[in-house]
Amino acid sequence: MPIEFIRNRPAIAVELLRETVGIHPSYATATVEAVDCTQTAPVEFRADSVVVLRDAQGGPTMALIVEVQKHRDARKRFSWPVYATTLRARLKCATALLIICADPGVARWCERAIPLGPSGLITPLVVHPGTIPLITDPARAKASPELAVLSTVMHAGEPGITPALEAMVAALDTLDPERAKLYLHYVFAVLPDVARKHLEEIVTTTGYDYESIARQYLSHWIEQGRKEGEAKGRAEGRAEGRAEGRAEGEAVALLAVLEARGLEVSAEVRERITGCTDPEVLESWVRRAVTVDRAEELFA
Repeated sequence: MPIEFIRNRPAIAVELLRETVGIHPSYATATVEAVDCTQTAPVEFRADSVVVLRDAQGGPTMALIVEVQKHRDARKRFSWPVYATTLRARLKCATALLIICADPGVARWCERAIPLGPSGLITPLVVHPGTIPLITDPARAKASPELAVLSTVMHAGEPGITPALEAMVAALDTLDPERAKLYLHYVFAVLPDVARKHLEEIVTTTGYDYESIARQYLSHWIEQGRKEGEAKGRAEGRAEGRAEGRAEGEAVALLAVLEARGLEVSAEVRERITGCTDPEVLESWVRRAVTVDRAEELFA
């Protein structure tokens, strides 16, 4: 989802750069451009996103390679320098490697300088809870809704999260309804139980239909599951494979939504969901997942 923020408003990458290390680049436009960082080589290198800052004449002034990192991956310490050096050579401008990481331990690993040899280093700039402030001022949140959402997610487990949630919801009112709901889906999916309950109360008292939001969030997972299932079925080349793939996709979607709502899923419930091969039955359970208080109520 942080990459979706950048697609929607590339300037958010510059704001993260300012928050992280206090760099204030001058530019006229910020655009998301090709993420292919491959030279003539047998291996393809693609960054999560690339934002290019350009001056008034259209010339590149800085390129920001943006990666979202959830866990340690030793391979990245070899591919990240490729992204930076290849893009720098192609655009002939300054290049920065910006890593978004919500886990403080993984962030510390990401921050380590990457030695290129005896005479060179590349040091990633890392966005983590320690570099993103908790935004509780509605005016500041409205100035950058994406930054407000990311701030809320980064500080989701902190006791003072409620004012930040209120500021974030106020900021979402400045966006078109579909984007606002998409961002809410993301926040609902990552908040711990207590904070999620606070957010439910806030959105239901500020004009948002929480049940509708939950259904849309659900639909996103179902659609993704169906696409994966259909792809699997086509690969298997038979109608039974397509049906099994769709059922598997909806089962994955259902479990994801139960988890996002903070409902406990017992081994028996999980086994019944994953063991069901009827897409229609699973779809009926999916619809119930929006409002049930316990996972066992799916089967009532």
